[in-house]
Amino acid sequence: MDIASPLVCNSGEPRNRTLAGSGSEQADNDRMEPQNHHLSTKATTLPTGSAVGYPAADAGRDEAIPHPAISANALCESSQFSPSKFSRLFRMVFVALIVRIAVSAAMVPEFLDGVRDHWHFGWEMGQVARSICRGHGFSSPFFDPSGPTAMLPPAYPYLIAGCMKLFGGFTVGSAMAILTLNSIFASLTVLPIYFLARRVFGERVAVIAGWTWVFFPYSIYLSGGRIYSDALTCLIASLLWLQTLRLRDSRGTGNWVLWGALWGLAGLVSPALLGPLPFLAIWLCVQRRKAKLAWLLPGLLAATAFLAVTVPWTVRNYETFHRVIPLRDGFWMEVHVGYNGDTSDVTPDSAHPTTSPAEYAQWQRLGEIGYMDAKKKEALAFITQHPKFAVWMTARHFVNTWTGFWSLDPNFLAREPFHIPNIFLTTAITLLLLGGLRFAWSEEKWKDVLPLVLILVTYPVVYYVTHSSMDYRHPLDPIIVIMGSYCVLEWRRRLATKAAQRDALAVGITRPTP
Repeated sequence: MDIASPLVCNSGEPRNRTLAGSGSEQADNDRMEPQNHHLSTKATTLPTGSAVGYPAADAGRDEAIPHPAISANALCESSQFSPSKFSRLFRMVFVALIVRIAVSAAMVPEFLDGVRDHWHFGWEMGQVARSICRGHGFSSPFFDPSGPTAMLPPAYPYLIAGCMKLFGGFTVGSAMAILTLNSIFASLTVLPIYFLARRVFGERVAVIAGWTWVFFPYSIYLSGGRIYSDALTCLIASLLWLQTLRLRDSRGTGNWVLWGALWGLAGLVSPALLGPLPFLAIWLCVQRRKAKLAWLLPGLLAATAFLAVTVPWTVRNYETFHRVIPLRDGFWMEVHVGYNGDTSDVTPDSAHPTTSPAEYAQWQRLGEIGYMDAKKKEALAFITQHPKFAVWMTARHFVNTWTGFWSLDPNFLAREPFHIPNIFLTTAITLLLLGGLRFAWSEEKWKDVLPLVLILVTYPVVYYVTHSSMDYRHPLDPIIVIMGSYCVLEWRRRLATKAAQRDALAVGITRPTP
């Protein structure tokens, strides 16, 4: 099928190529070429009928696989998005939603247990949401009324409170409403994953990555099995990763305002997402200066949008606590949880107010601000007195983040029966990520992958120096899924190439001499 378009993009080059369906053209299309800054119309010539390319399951396709340039404007991008691709995306989102809602329905009874005052119904966020519904404002993150709090960012607790207002407090209706919203957030994450993978690696990787996310176990569990902000955080993160790449060659100021507003929203949902921001901003400035595109004014617009979203919450915190708390005040409590000498668990019961009577008594005695100040002193004193242990714990947090491993102690395994299976799954996913990065480097795609590497390196740092958990890594999972999908497809392509070379050599050897 000929899908050539006369549309010309910013670079002045044709947007699409005409594919007549010949063997050489199809093989060239099936190679995962990098999404270069300027679209080239020069084709790679392969022997007709070559096995080079992806496996025969997709051989003989009449539909062109577009090679979009990152510098293309929005009109160029829309011109290649056919109804069939829209239908494919709709199916991905729909199937993902059905799977997650089914899991949610099965998990609802878990949240109706009244033990510890319905603690598992959102943990601290659920308690704050209840305080909001009772007219006490954003307060009391633990079991007893304790006054206003800045321990959590505001967005998700208010979302829970909205569901509680509509469907009751800790009820079946409110639990199912919240889990359904989580499922919607997780399902919509398919879209930025698809477009991000398509921008960097092409259509084929985008499709595989999208369907992988549909059945990705961590996404299913964290959206359908937990009342927490994980799914919303991951959606915002994936939108940020995509929008960052789009800004590299964007000429419109609206995209910069959207980027800044998204970062602001990220701060109100999960401030840890802001970790990569300065590094990505520097990368964008460098790339745009090289391309002789404006960067200072668009950057100021993005910063203004970011401040417009976040400053109201900072003002609220200042008026409430009479000190500058930009988004939340719980950092030193989390450092204390990770660095206190207890290695029985990633988050040991002895170190947190919700599981330690001594810590909770200190919380009640000192109040939130006093408690956080005390944890800062205790954590810094412990790290200063035990520097080698602190380095060892940081290394353990790193290993736990990327392999899932923490301990093989029988008591720990008894509390965490899925720890061993999780180690195998997490390690396998990390190996696929590393394989994708290696292939991207060898295929000279590193310029397109560099911002994703910056995210992978910088985002988890805050958890290395506090304490780690698999749900904390979830905002990186879209990148991990994309790189893993690329790894598998590129590995298959290379195997097919080697097989074709062996076949060609065998034919040359056995062919009779004329």
